[in-house]
Amino acid sequence: MKRLRLALALVAALVCAGAAHAEVRAWSELALPVVDVAPAGSGDLLAQRVIDREWGLSEDSVYAEVSVPGWKSEGVAMALSAGLPGAGQLYVGEGSGWAFLLAEALGWAGRAFTKSEAEQSARDARAFVGNPYDTTSGWSFERWSRTTGGDADRLETLWLYDREAFYQALRSDPQYVGGFNGQQPDEMYRSYRDLRNTRDTNLRRAHLAEGLLWVNHVAAAIDAVRAARLHNLPLRNEYQLQLGQRMREGQREYHATLVRRF
Repeated sequence: MKRLRLALALVAALVCAGAAHAEVRAWSELALPVVDVAPAGSGDLLAQRVIDREWGLSEDSVYAEVSVPGWKSEGVAMALSAGLPGAGQLYVGEGSGWAFLLAEALGWAGRAFTKSEAEQSARDARAFVGNPYDTTSGWSFERWSRTTGGDADRLETLWLYDREAFYQALRSDPQYVGGFNGQQPDEMYRSYRDLRNTRDTNLRRAHLAEGLLWVNHVAAAIDAVRAARLHNLPLRNEYQLQLGQRMREGQREYHATLVRRF
């Protein structure tokens, strides 16, 4: 008897739930429909549904870009001066850009001059040594071997495969002095060494000029950002961003207004 009462109560609860669900569907489209599932075997089957919604911008959203007259972009100024020092400052309207341009021109001119001088000194040094296989040249294998009794195989290998290492060895190692021509080989060696030293000094100056050029690019880019900010500062003070809200069709809307003071 007790079990019969429990079964009747369960049936009544299911009927009431079905009626309530039907009533919800009558006024809400989001209500889940009643699904009758006939189980294949014994037991109850619980069916679940997942509602997927896509969230995004509302259809009545309005986005607008406001152009401020005279405003200069800090990013554009930095990019211009990074590529050509001084161009960003001139874009902003600041005369300091000419100083960066002048420094850039002087840097490239100095690099070109010192590079040319280094190459000329290297050519003079090569002409001073001449062909080492020629016994009448400024330095020769045969003369060095005869004077010192040494083996010139290593120097011949350098001459064939690494000319710069060959010239550097003659300059840096005094044991090769005996291969120079003339009654005073020491004087010939010092003259050759001076040519090579001049070449190396000019190369160092050219590398220094290249480093200063990079520094000029970086400094000009940073200064261009400064110039743009200083230029835009009065414009920032003239404009003020005002936020507000209003009700539209029962929904709250927010808006922003850029106001200029005169």
